[in-house]
Amino acid sequence: MIALFVYNRPLHTRRTLAALAAADGAEAESLVIFSDGARKGDEEKVEAVRAICRSAKGFRSVRLIERERNIGLAQNIIDGVSSLFEESETVIVLEDDLVVSRGFINYLNSALDFYQHKNVFSISAYTPSINFGNDYKFSTYFAPRNCSWGWATWREKWQKVDWNVSDFDEFIHNCSLRKTFNAAGNDLTPMHLRQQIGEINSWSIRFCYAAFKADEPTVYPIKSLVENSGDDGSGTNVGRTSRYKTELTSTIDSALFSPTPLINPKILQQFRRTYDTSAFRQIINLLKRWRYYLNQRFKR
Repeated sequence: MIALFVYNRPLHTRRTLAALAAADGAEAESLVIFSDGARKGDEEKVEAVRAICRSAKGFRSVRLIERERNIGLAQNIIDGVSSLFEESETVIVLEDDLVVSRGFINYLNSALDFYQHKNVFSISAYTPSINFGNDYKFSTYFAPRNCSWGWATWREKWQKVDWNVSDFDEFIHNCSLRKTFNAAGNDLTPMHLRQQIGEINSWSIRFCYAAFKADEPTVYPIKSLVENSGDDGSGTNVGRTSRYKTELTSTIDSALFSPTPLINPKILQQFRRTYDTSAFRQIINLLKRWRYYLNQRFKR
């Protein structure tokens, strides 16, 4: 089962649906599209997106869920994916700014089958640009960070997520936990803090934190099967940038899936460079953390 989350970008949505329908295996998949309700001024674009979605073809079935009010991307995904796990053991998830290659669906389904009982939290179809060298013989690798750009997971993993993050204070005051959480990018703890103080609204950082607590990594392909077209400045979470450009492929050899979810330090070192923030940003994030500590102390 595939979940697609859309809002107010007709051109991006059309491209996403066209690429997904052209992917191998699409005709066997049920597609459920979750259209968030319009904020003031977005009504016309939202309706244009919904008209495109109503005409979607190339799948075993298509359902369009039209939200009556705007609940935001995070809640739309949390509610939408949760509802699909009442019907299915696995879900593949996309947003409306992703363009997939022909091998996208087959790769994710194969990886879901292969890693189901291997202490893995989710599967990513995207990878940042990494030089694996000639010695690396597998078609996948592992990182302690999820990816929201074309991914999949299992019901039992999704149900482990505490969306309220009830142990956040314990985490944010523990230097060792913060350091370990930041192994795949020093932006993770600041993002987690921003989520908790209401500066952002992210389902992904909370999902990432649940994987961290479970000590279960994400599987990544050595080449991407999806690219983000929202880096043109049209998205809310990714600005205009070429930082995340990577080589695209249609083929990931499932016979070469890495069998054991062990993290390669050399690969991880390259991986985190994509996400690490500048020294200036790190200072700002440190100040935000100290402000949080002070606010918590004054509340006692």
